[in-house]
Amino acid sequence: MLEPKRILILTCSHGSGHKMVAQTLKESFEARGHLVSVEDLFDKTNPTLNRMIEKSYLLSYSIGSSFYERVYYDVEEYAHNKLMYNLWNFTSKALLKMVDAFKPDCIINTYGYTISAILKKDNYPHIKLFTVVTDFCIPKPWIHQETDRYYVACENVEETLICEGIPRERIIKTGIPIRDAFYARENRQAILKKYNLDPHKKILIIFAGTYGVLKNIKEICQRTDRMNNLQTIVICGKNQHLQRELEMESLQNTRIFGFVPDIHEFYTVGDLMVTKPGGITLSEVVTKKIPVILYNPTPGQEGENALWFKRQGAAVVANNFNELILAIDALKENEIKRFSIKNSLGKIYYGQAANLITQDVLTQLTLTGSVPYLTESI
Repeated sequence: MLEPKRILILTCSHGSGHKMVAQTLKESFEARGHLVSVEDLFDKTNPTLNRMIEKSYLLSYSIGSSFYERVYYDVEEYAHNKLMYNLWNFTSKALLKMVDAFKPDCIINTYGYTISAILKKDNYPHIKLFTVVTDFCIPKPWIHQETDRYYVACENVEETLICEGIPRERIIKTGIPIRDAFYARENRQAILKKYNLDPHKKILIIFAGTYGVLKNIKEICQRTDRMNNLQTIVICGKNQHLQRELEMESLQNTRIFGFVPDIHEFYTVGDLMVTKPGGITLSEVVTKKIPVILYNPTPGQEGENALWFKRQGAAVVANNFNELILAIDALKENEIKRFSIKNSLGKIYYGQAANLITQDVLTQLTLTGSVPYLTESI
């Protein structure tokens, strides 16, 4: 029997994706009897600073994509310069304290904590360092030669890493971990009945976003509500203000929801979806194979994600309100196009990512020094 391992997962609360991935991996390792600690370095170092960064993250959406684009690509350009190293070194004491206290067998990054790689060589060379990339692209702050293994969602990330000098054998295409519920087989008719949906109409799912970042949502709903052969479900997440605002509209063929714990059920019944191209949402789309329209992607990770999906034929991208309405109206009537998107999504599905990553991490931790990396893809 494999001796229980001690696994430190470093994550970040900026956006919900990194934390969701960390929690999913935690559950996967714990189900196999291993001890896991999930930590947010920024929060451990300075909670006030963490909240400021989170507010800046949200502000970048609210004040416009051009601001976020400048921030994102400036960070890209200076990722490995002294300035960036100094930023991550701000968290170095907190990380070393965690390592000394927890004594992990490995560290798993679900965020671009360059500091973990910087400190590995001099401070804890015996500890394996793994990184789970949470988008379908990879910003430069995530890339470091001291990383023992990268778990990625697609060849786009793999090729970028190789171009940056990371050996191919250190990269495994697994997909991005999402909750187990998305892999379950479900009864579509039972779900339609549960939510009182018309089985004879197409179903459009709109993710308005926890922070209401999907622009023009009221106008979008007003237009889709009048489309023939269509019923719309709008998910507002925890944005209660947005939910109340939409519920005040006189919408006949639209259902408004707030936070939905069983969100996977809507993926099961949906015929098409409108969303922002975040890494976790796209991973759910890939797993459930639902035709998707990516709306007004913000430059940076979102823009890179959207561009890659479009190139694969795995999504339609709409950059403004008029393009979106035309895309919804066309896609709901075009069964061949929807089938083509589903087929393309199937080509970028690698299986249950959390299980694949957990299995490989544990394999790496049991290898002898003479075989440093697993050279065959999962």
